[in-house]
Amino acid sequence: MYHFVMGKMHKFVIGLIVVLTVLSPGGLPNPAMAANDPGTAEIIKEAQKEGKVVMYTTFTLTDAMAFVEKFQKKYPFLKVDLHRLNNTQILTRVFAEQRAKKPAVDVITCKGDTIYFMQKSGLLGKYLSPERKFYADGFKDKEGYWTDVYPTVHCVVYNTRMVAPQDVPVTYQDLLKPRWKGKIGVNPNNYMWQAVILQTLGKEAGLKYLEALSRQNPIVRDGGTLNIMLTAAGEMAMAVSVNANLVEKEKAKQAPVDWARIKPYYGDLHPIALTAHPLHPNAGKLLIDYFLSQEGQELMVDLGNVPARKGLKSKIVRSEEVIPIDPALGEQMEYYQKLMKQTFVKKL
Repeated sequence: MYHFVMGKMHKFVIGLIVVLTVLSPGGLPNPAMAANDPGTAEIIKEAQKEGKVVMYTTFTLTDAMAFVEKFQKKYPFLKVDLHRLNNTQILTRVFAEQRAKKPAVDVITCKGDTIYFMQKSGLLGKYLSPERKFYADGFKDKEGYWTDVYPTVHCVVYNTRMVAPQDVPVTYQDLLKPRWKGKIGVNPNNYMWQAVILQTLGKEAGLKYLEALSRQNPIVRDGGTLNIMLTAAGEMAMAVSVNANLVEKEKAKQAPVDWARIKPYYGDLHPIALTAHPLHPNAGKLLIDYFLSQEGQELMVDLGNVPARKGLKSKIVRSEEVIPIDPALGEQMEYYQKLMKQTFVKKL
């Protein structure tokens, strides 16, 4: 009997040791022990020493905080120092930090053309996240500097009370019908929409189309959200150069809007990247891994966006249906800004 009890006690003690080994001092699961990949386990071990990660993002504050809360719950030993900025502000700040030789940021998420410019300027570092294998070519660069988090799909929004189902545009050419003259909005801030037109129709035909659209006397208003709101209010029947995810969010509020399913779908990328000189490199890698993970991309869907990761579907489209706009087109930014001004803004 004595040997039987001691035998069971021995097994209990061994089991207890195993349990305690995978727990952190606070009784929380130890992520380092839970990591399946040895490389990830080492990153987690080093990230625990760093304690924080600094991130610059163009995400809405609501969306960004949703990710921060989930990430900090997964890695309670890390604090995310979040800075919500626009693309120009991110670029200006990172360049200033580089000139002063005082790097402050670890991870950046912003528009693809901005990321491309930072990569070209030597402001980004390589990180081949193990999650990258779940992303198609075009949604990641070949060298390992960035991977897309979500694409914003270019679309035409329309007022469901002003546009009958049979009149919803099925091609861009449908916008040139006489009935829509003076009833179409254009967002000049989204000048890269013109790149979509030229890529879809070809340069020569695309330029002719843009000129023809300008003769429809479009209502030019700055901002995609504003154009959607004006369309919902009946100030215009429809608007081009807006993002489908924003339309879906207004639909969820019962606004009388929807977006025309004009194919092919093109999307502006919003990649995530590690900086060239991060102060918290391992914590930064964990944050990137989380954004790109299945859990992170499912959260992206829950927030009403299109996931960049393969195999997931949002209310809008699957990533496999989206043709990513090459961030390198940012090299032609001035051309498209000038084209927008000459073609549409000059009409005011």
